[in-house]
Amino acid sequence: MAIDVTLLLTRAQCDAVTTELDKRLRRLDNREQNFDYQDEISTERASELNAELIGLNNRITNLDTYLPTLAEGSKEHERSTDERRKADDRRGDIGAMLGKRGGVKAVLGQSALKETLSRSTSLEDDKTTVATHRASLAA
Repeated sequence: MAIDVTLLLTRAQCDAVTTELDKRLRRLDNREQNFDYQDEISTERASELNAELIGLNNRITNLDTYLPTLAEGSKEHERSTDERRKADDRRGDIGAMLGKRGGVKAVLGQSALKETLSRSTSLEDDKTTVATHRASLAA
């Protein structure tokens, strides 16, 4: 939707609109920087958690195959059983962290950044329209 700059009758009115648009742009630029940083961190963390989860799942599968081959009560069986339990606990922890900091949060952050960028572009377009109209008004 285009703005109707013909409603602005003086250069002072154009200047007032431009000043307000500049304020909005500064706020959006700040939000953009915050979202950009959050996106970088959350994407990195989600990738790390996903990679760790894949490794744990593989390790648990290997232990599940290995444990039945060991004699019950042997030191190796006890050590492997303990390792299996710890891996399962860690997998639960990672699952909880992914719910809070995983892919869903990362993608929503990316969407917020994209939204902010489109708003900034729209405001820049409006500033250009107002400036063009201002130039057409008598001093």
